[in-house]
Amino acid sequence: MKYSHVATMLLLGVSVFGVAPGTAHAQAKPALVRNVDEGALQPVQFNLLPHSSVSGQNAAYFNVPAGKRLIIEYYSAQAQDLSGGASGLTLGTTANGNFGSYIVYVNKNDTNAVNQTTKIYADPGTVVQAYVFNGGGATSCAALINISGYLVDLP
Repeated sequence: MKYSHVATMLLLGVSVFGVAPGTAHAQAKPALVRNVDEGALQPVQFNLLPHSSVSGQNAAYFNVPAGKRLIIEYYSAQAQDLSGGASGLTLGTTANGNFGSYIVYVNKNDTNAVNQTTKIYADPGTVVQAYVFNGGGATSCAALINISGYLVDLP
């Protein structure tokens, strides 16, 4: 008796709906999906070259436009004490009103470069700061940092 009830339900499902109950079929015209944020992303790339031949430190800046947030997604960098000592490079931004400084590169008398994917934010109207320094009494240092990311309009 149980089996005849199941068979009746299966036959009813096929005749009414055209499919057996519980059967999934691919859509003939699947729904199109789009990223609604895509149009708001404005690609940006820039480089900063802090350097000094008279001081053991220096900074270079990128101004984040008013009304836009900067999102840094990638950087490549190199820093060098031009007299042969150690040097370092930091990248600083202000996000949500708080300044943060990220160590990008520290070397010991070599010229190796670093490349890094990341997610660093900078508020509208603030600056991105690349700061280079040397690790001794030397008076010369230089760095190069190439930055890639995007700007987003804020209300």
